[in-house]
Amino acid sequence: MDHTGTSREAAHASIRLLVGEKLRYLIPMTVMFMTCYIGLTVLAAFAKDFVGTKVVGSVNLGFVLIAFNYVLSWGLAIAYGSIARNRFDPLAARAAAASREGELVR
Repeated sequence: MDHTGTSREAAHASIRLLVGEKLRYLIPMTVMFMTCYIGLTVLAAFAKDFVGTKVVGSVNLGFVLIAFNYVLSWGLAIAYGSIARNRFDPLAARAAAASREGELVR
């Protein structure tokens, strides 16, 4: 195989590695967020007495769960930013370099 084909294969392998690594984190994060978000909606619709349970003073369980959803969203966003900086960015740079190598050889 010529040098161009090898460079293209390296670029494709780097991109596949990047996509696979992203999916490894994004799928569980998305499932976690959607489960909590839809779960809160279902609880609010069908378990009003449970969600209305007083926790402290006039604060009920519904307010606590809503606050948890906000904290979860921010936590997942911060975690994604950290993971992207430490794992995805180096892989993306490597994929871009491999892609440029393939373009230079042509």
